[in-house]
Amino acid sequence: MEKWPTAIYSVDISQAGRRVPDTLLATSHEYNRIYDYGEEYIHAWANVFGKLSSSPIIRVGGASQDKMKKVPGPRVWKALKALQERVNARYIFGLPLWQKNAVELSKEIMALAEKHLAPGAVIGYELGNEPEFWPAGLGGRNEKGEWRGGFDAFATYFHRVAQQLAPCGSGKRVLSGPGWGNVNTQPHNWLARIMWTGKECGYMWEVNVHYYPYIDNTTVSAGELLSQSLQDVGLDKYREYQRLADQGWMRLRISETNSLYGGGRAGLSDTAAGMFWVLDALCEMAKAGAGGCHLHWGIGGAPDGTMGQPNTGVQTNFFYKVGDKRLEYKQLKEQRISVASLAEPVAWPSIHAPWYAYLAWTSFAHGGYKKLADATFINAKLDKAQFCKANTKIHALKIHALKADNGDLRIMLLNKDAKADCNARIKVPAQYCKTSELTRLLPGPQGMQSKGGISWQGQTYDNAGHDGEIQGEKVVQMVQRRSFKDGRCGFEIALPATTAALIVSKA
Repeated sequence: MEKWPTAIYSVDISQAGRRVPDTLLATSHEYNRIYDYGEEYIHAWANVFGKLSSSPIIRVGGASQDKMKKVPGPRVWKALKALQERVNARYIFGLPLWQKNAVELSKEIMALAEKHLAPGAVIGYELGNEPEFWPAGLGGRNEKGEWRGGFDAFATYFHRVAQQLAPCGSGKRVLSGPGWGNVNTQPHNWLARIMWTGKECGYMWEVNVHYYPYIDNTTVSAGELLSQSLQDVGLDKYREYQRLADQGWMRLRISETNSLYGGGRAGLSDTAAGMFWVLDALCEMAKAGAGGCHLHWGIGGAPDGTMGQPNTGVQTNFFYKVGDKRLEYKQLKEQRISVASLAEPVAWPSIHAPWYAYLAWTSFAHGGYKKLADATFINAKLDKAQFCKANTKIHALKIHALKADNGDLRIMLLNKDAKADCNARIKVPAQYCKTSELTRLLPGPQGMQSKGGISWQGQTYDNAGHDGEIQGEKVVQMVQRRSFKDGRCGFEIALPATTAALIVSKA
């Protein structure tokens, strides 16, 4: 222990909370360049997606689904099939609702998905995307195709289109909606109307909303982004939606989310601050009951060197083959080499700061990579901060192993403060007071502003090359049990600023 103030926590396994879905953490991508993940460098992208689950969930949609004029071509389906076969991927496809020919386009997408992908690979379809932000605002088309504004028009239109895709009583429960752009944009009872209408008809598979912090992207600081007050505003709004979904025995999915809307902000979303936002949000949304949290990656990146959006966990970079060299677009420009004379560029994964939060969450909730989660939240709270003023939070999980009566206890500690170092004293039930494993999430030299130099469990993607392979050996420390004056026992660890720690105690 360092000579720092000490925060005191306690864990109570008698109070069980929400169970974590088998794959809460998932990704979201626009249709535009989704094929990049399943072509020449599929082995590298498999190294990425395969980390998240033994059957990762990928949502394909976003703004591109309502803007599409024609359905995705053979290249897209070939790539999605290849990725599905490589990592056992499951897909959610966005269907257009804004377009006048939404029914025809949607039916084509559903038929193509069924034709090209293995049975069970498609788990559902999202009808429409952020309808309150459509060019004409929230509304819908009447039976003549004429536009009418307002929620009633939207609800009627949604139901009419949905019935044509999955007729009432057909047993085809495959659709979700309404895909609000955020948890605070519409009255909660509007989602309830969409849900109950679809549930009674039989086409609704789940309901979905998007979530982004409600704050000015251009002025927010790292401290403000990570503040508990900002998170609580979003959580309060989300919990009301979750309450309605629970009443309808319907799963509620956050089908699009990330640290900031509009792709995030460079210098914030792509730093350790964005990383901590992701990790903390996953823990809180899972505790609140979310059926999935899809981190939105947009198009990933573009061949002309245009970087993907800053909040993307893994951006898509490209190289062109010129003889035996691999050159990026800017290098071609410098050497005055025409792209027209070259083969298409190769898309490869460029790991960025937020991705380390994905790894930390997967280790916390799944017990490692390439596994399904099998865990239940238990009560863990901060009892006393003493003079430790850091923005610390604690999340604890109890996971049930197949051969264990009680299961492992996993405790994730976060110190989201950029400067304040703390010690953490964690009191746990007696059966977990034994030598346990400790691994850490550490920032780079720039602390909260770090874009590189970040490590999880001693491993990093710095200098990883083009293949998406994490570098280095896993570093696990052993933390000894401690006995405390109140008769309880547990652990004491140092928790420096801008770090997280995972303690795993075997039952």
